[in-house]
Amino acid sequence: MHISSDTELGSIIRQRRKEQGLTIAELSMLVPCSPRLLSELERGKRGVSISMAFQLLSMLGLVVDIKGREEIDS
Repeated sequence: MHISSDTELGSIIRQRRKEQGLTIAELSMLVPCSPRLLSELERGKRGVSISMAFQLLSMLGLVVDIKGREEIDS
């Protein structure tokens, strides 16, 4: 999956959270971060540290796969 914006990443995080039956409050306690920050992140309204992003993705069972542009376009 190719993600090119904060909004797209937030949408994927929201979708995965809902698939796992977690509320924003429940997930925010697991990460930990404030529910408001998580809500804003899901809407692409606020950036987070790389460390928090990796922790959040890991908690949701998601991984990051880095590829060069030439690998994506082909």
